Amino acid sequence: LVPRFVVSAYYYFRFGALVSTRAHVQLSGRIVLGRGTVVKPFAVIQTNEGRISFGENCAVSSFSHISASGRDVIIGNNVRMGPNVIVVGVTRNFRARNVPVVDQGYASRGIRIGHDVFVGAGAVILDGCVIGDGAVIGAASLVTRDVSPYQIVAGAPAKAIGERL
Repeated sequence: LVPRFVVSAYYYFRFGALVSTRAHVQLSGRIVLGRGTVVKPFAVIQTNEGRISFGENCAVSSFSHISASGRDVIIGNNVRMGPNVIVVGVTRNFRARNVPVVDQGYASRGIRIGHDVFVGAGAVILDGCVIGDGAVIGAASLVTRDVSPYQIVAGAPAKAIGERL
């Protein structure tokens, strides 16, 4: 187990990112944090097999959780995530009745979030979604499908409610 101040120093000196010593960011060559990216206290960023890559000048607020397994979670430049945002780059298989859910494994398609995207507090972005440049995800939204560039979505499931001008 690596002390958090060491993890924070690693991401600062390697990428120029600021990671709170109270955040839980896995120390991994599969996680890239762009210059100027900030990870606030109690945020969690972890991967199993996939890559997690943040562009420059992103912000991950407290209590947010970003995870990848198998496929990549790619996040562009200038992305802002409010508190309690969940980005889940994996799905548990569960369809077979004759096999316990725990034994059915996982599937992963990955997630892509474009540049200049705002994700409101408590939003959940599920595996397989592509969020276009300039999109806005409303607070407490459940994103299950792709979001077009500059589209504003909200609700559960998230639906288009407008467009950025």
